[in-house]
Amino acid sequence: MRGEERRFARRRNVAVSALVALLGLLNCLPAADACAQGTHGREYVYRRPLQTDDGWRTASLADVGMDTGRMVEFMNSLARRPEHWLHSVVVVKDGRLVFEEYFPGRAGDISHLATSFGPVFVPRRFDRDSLHILASASKSVTSILLGIAIDEGLVRGTEETLLSFFPDYAQRFDSLRSRITLAHMLAMAAGLRWSEGRPYDDPRNNLTAAWFSEDPVGHLLATPIEAAPGERFRYSSGVTDLLGEVVRRRSGMTVQEFAARRLFAPLGITHFEWAAYPYAPSLAMAASSLHLRPRDMAKIGQLYLDGGVWNGTRVVSEEWVNRSTRPAVHVDPAQCEIPIGSPGYGYQWWLGTFTAGNTQTYFAAGFGGQFIFVIPAPRIVVVITAGGFDADTRNYQPMVQVVNDYVLPAAGVR
Repeated sequence: MRGEERRFARRRNVAVSALVALLGLLNCLPAADACAQGTHGREYVYRRPLQTDDGWRTASLADVGMDTGRMVEFMNSLARRPEHWLHSVVVVKDGRLVFEEYFPGRAGDISHLATSFGPVFVPRRFDRDSLHILASASKSVTSILLGIAIDEGLVRGTEETLLSFFPDYAQRFDSLRSRITLAHMLAMAAGLRWSEGRPYDDPRNNLTAAWFSEDPVGHLLATPIEAAPGERFRYSSGVTDLLGEVVRRRSGMTVQEFAARRLFAPLGITHFEWAAYPYAPSLAMAASSLHLRPRDMAKIGQLYLDGGVWNGTRVVSEEWVNRSTRPAVHVDPAQCEIPIGSPGYGYQWWLGTFTAGNTQTYFAAGFGGQFIFVIPAPRIVVVITAGGFDADTRNYQPMVQVVNDYVLPAAGVR
């Protein structure tokens, strides 16, 4: 066995042992999701969200012209489906937070990544102060950071080539790879092969192999080419992690530091977590490991709905908001797991259409059911977090239905 394979095997054995022990412990705990709806059979009573000092103005559903009865119906439907796996639902209408509910479930935790593979899940009760893993919805936040870097002149534009950011790895760039631009990467059309379909204890899983590489940047840059840049859509966490590294190299700050100063501080986001690669701590897992509170996730959506402005402060340019939320590449519907009409992809944001009123949306989406839906008409942001982390619960139809069957009709959209 070669040295790299031996090192990987040792790390895998430690990880699997720890994971098996943890799963054994979890099997002894009560199923938190069994009481996820939290009403215990009682009729739900709607209450206006609590006004706090987090920057949100709250209002009642009626204050913004939404049908309270429809949202009550939604909550009572959950009482009939206690296995729904939802962790939170937050609704913002016309810039005011009008609905928020939280449920117990399983939290995805990736703080252990130096010794384990992928997230592990622990029971917990969620509330408005709970951080929640965004999974791949983190990609949309990384896109915002790159847009801010362009606004500030740290990056010249999306036509800069990948090679220009990594001259120290020039030997890895052949003629085709040298043509990859930021625009290609943002649109998931870099032409690089990528697969996370294998188990996370399998070194053939591309993300796992990168996690435990002694040089993950070099590993990601060496991902085999399967198509000419711009030719086809291929969803890749590795591409987004490289975009995060572009921000780090040009700003001189880690992704976490840049996000805290340039994005989260203006939004009043004071509490977050964003993990790094276990063997390369300066390299953020920009594609998947951001943790935010659902109310703060909604701020990301409202920022975009308002063209890059939060509470009167410009955070990112309107040009970047518009560019990142319009179609950038053709997406075969079979490549989109979210059951939404006319799926498309912008710059790390998904695009789609709800059947209710043929309503267009763009959204951040993450494994397990993490969503930030931005609906320009009728000016609604919906945040959903969930625990659909295994084969039995990995179904995004219920999350789409929350918006399509309840939120939009409550706003008068049929």
